[in-house]
Amino acid sequence: MARFLAWFRHKPDLEVMSRKVFKILIIHELFSGVWGTIITVVLAGFFPTLMATATDIIFLPILIALSAILIRIPTIALFWYTWGKIRPGLHTLVGFVMAVSGFGVPFGFRYIFAELTYPYALAMAMQGMKDIARIAVFFNPLYPWLVLHTWFGALSIGGFIVASFFTIKGNVNPKFAWIGLWHGVLFLAVQGVLGPSYLVNLNSRAPLLYSNILGQAGSTFDVAPLFALKLSLITLLVLASVNVWKRIKRGYGVVPKYALVLGPVAIVVAMIGEFMNDGGRYPYLVLSGNSGLRPSIFMNVYTQIPWTTLFAVVGVLLTFVGIFMVTAYYALNKRFLADMPETIQAKDMSRGPLTPPNASDSPPSCEDVFSTLEHAHYWDMIRAFLLE
Repeated sequence: MARFLAWFRHKPDLEVMSRKVFKILIIHELFSGVWGTIITVVLAGFFPTLMATATDIIFLPILIALSAILIRIPTIALFWYTWGKIRPGLHTLVGFVMAVSGFGVPFGFRYIFAELTYPYALAMAMQGMKDIARIAVFFNPLYPWLVLHTWFGALSIGGFIVASFFTIKGNVNPKFAWIGLWHGVLFLAVQGVLGPSYLVNLNSRAPLLYSNILGQAGSTFDVAPLFALKLSLITLLVLASVNVWKRIKRGYGVVPKYALVLGPVAIVVAMIGEFMNDGGRYPYLVLSGNSGLRPSIFMNVYTQIPWTTLFAVVGVLLTFVGIFMVTAYYALNKRFLADMPETIQAKDMSRGPLTPPNASDSPPSCEDVFSTLEHAHYWDMIRAFLLE
């Protein structure tokens, strides 16, 4: 959106913002790609029956998700490496395709979670109606609330992460932080409707999960304390957002330091929600009313997997998460993803490669040129040679 407005309204400062924010996207996409591969390998090794069922009954939704991934990866690279080299309108179009493909990934994969919680198509398949089930999967009544909850949750988190990013030393910018903040608050308000609506649907579609979330009688795994923690963190997020809103309203003022917590708190809220939605099915993997199918039905029957191995795998995965968090910090704050200075970026990039410079524009100084090409290693070698 920032890239589109930078081109459509001729706002060079939004060009700077979009390029900075896009670097965050690159880092997270790299991690999510690796993480998705790890999860697929683990599921294929530990739960081959589940994978076989998913790729049969839920084949079409998975195909949609994989197709979106195949579109998203090259468009991310194309969007980054053609920045300032093609017409701004065409570049914005590439970004639009990239953004739409991002919605397509959860659009497909969320059908899997909808079927695990409320096996609408899976129940048909177990009755021998597999051909009908492959189409019926698209009509799972729990799915619309789940995917909308996912989409707007991701948009809200993105806004809060942007607000936190432009609070970090070296990136402080009240206008950019304000833009991220109001996006986060807007989509969080939408979540205030979608979240309860999804919970109400669980009451009729997956009563066991509903009971576990609220800690009601007959629950098999009480996650009510986590639900209370999630609500407390949302309250903290709202209060912090209101205070930051007052300090930098419309992009004017000083960004308070506590704005740093907005992004991390939003991420923790999402992680708790995911654990509640998945762990709340315990001891079942697939729910059916107040009972369900246990994980042992879908596990690898050819190899006995000890609990120590399972815990070791989970430990390794959590270690990868920690490594990613450290790497993301250094990549964003230690300038591992080099970029051109904002002064040159705002002046030159927004008008596109086919637009001639204004007569009033002064040519860049020698220092500007050096700093612009600073990330190119060959230029460092040439400069060292000339200084000798």
